[in-house]
Amino acid sequence: MKNIFLAFLMMLMPLIVPAQKTIEKPVITRDSKARSITSKKIEEELKRNYVKCYITGVLSDMSKGSTVIVCPSDFDVRTSNNYITAKANEQGIFTCEVEADKISLYMVFLQEEHQRGMWREAKFLVENNATVSLDYNGKKWKVLSGGPEQTLKNNIDAEVEQLFLEPLRKLNGQSVEKEKIYDKYTAWERDNYKKRPILYNLYEIADALQSRNGIEDERKAEKLEIYHTYFENFRTDNPIHNTIRMHETAFKLQPGKPYIDFEVETVDGKRINIEPLYRGKVTLIDFWASWCGPCRKHSIALIPIYEKYKDKGFNVIAVAHEEKLSDMTRAAEKDGYPWQSYIDLNDQLKVWLKNGLGLGGGGMYLIDSNGTILSNSIDVETLEPLIRQALGIK
Repeated sequence: MKNIFLAFLMMLMPLIVPAQKTIEKPVITRDSKARSITSKKIEEELKRNYVKCYITGVLSDMSKGSTVIVCPSDFDVRTSNNYITAKANEQGIFTCEVEADKISLYMVFLQEEHQRGMWREAKFLVENNATVSLDYNGKKWKVLSGGPEQTLKNNIDAEVEQLFLEPLRKLNGQSVEKEKIYDKYTAWERDNYKKRPILYNLYEIADALQSRNGIEDERKAEKLEIYHTYFENFRTDNPIHNTIRMHETAFKLQPGKPYIDFEVETVDGKRINIEPLYRGKVTLIDFWASWCGPCRKHSIALIPIYEKYKDKGFNVIAVAHEEKLSDMTRAAEKDGYPWQSYIDLNDQLKVWLKNGLGLGGGGMYLIDSNGTILSNSIDVETLEPLIRQALGIK
């Protein structure tokens, strides 16, 4: 089956996420003497976009836990504790409020499941003065109701269930018939995008573009094609378009393409651009975090490669994704990294987003002295021959 079909097939089963942040209120600064016209305009804009949403739900099965976490879909609770928690009562009922500076896509899951390393989640739109109703039966979260945009999404999902998913369940492995359902669904989906575009689609596209899993590259390309065909000029006032464009830029960071410039922070808190650090050098950009075991394993494996070629012109720039600077410095000292590490504290600079890394881990980019990407592999055995070639070593 094609990837997009697999995506909607996943609706049939509970969403289980392998081990994966701040809910920020709009800050309005007021001068003690007088506010400028610009400040007034900013305040008016923040008030106009300000969102307060009410969340209510029921845990119909509390055997998996009773503490509910609600946070933006692109936040990583491992790097911040500034998320919303709601404790269910004896009847399994929980409530909370979400305040945000714009309509946003949020997710919900159980803290206890998250602590065990595998959890189920659901995503929903936070809309102003809306009440989102949720249910969790221990196997699957359901978004029962929400604001106007979430309601449109729920109605479309109900159609998908009736027209495609119910017939699919009755097939019992009949692959030819499944292909027919897929073809019908594809035609229906395209027609639906054209006739009934909804804001939720934009958030789904942005969400699908977050992952750096190469297996999903075909699906990302499909989502971008859908975006440019049906949604590029839809609700252009919504800032989610900027997020999609940033994801698209990151998605294009493939071997043979030029690498990008972005800001990082030094250990003394100074923000600098990264491009001057790699300009004219064969450089490996290593994205890691103290809490990411696989990232640190790959970084440690890189040390002998760096020592072997550093005098030949090989350069490593490390960027850590952390909640606290001390977490990075302790981990770097423990692992013995011989290169300089920079940092993106609490995702303030959106470095991971700009590099198409998602928030579930790290990654690497090897670039040549002209700033062209040679590889995005994290395997040192794959990288070493490319490093030697770039350095002109036979």
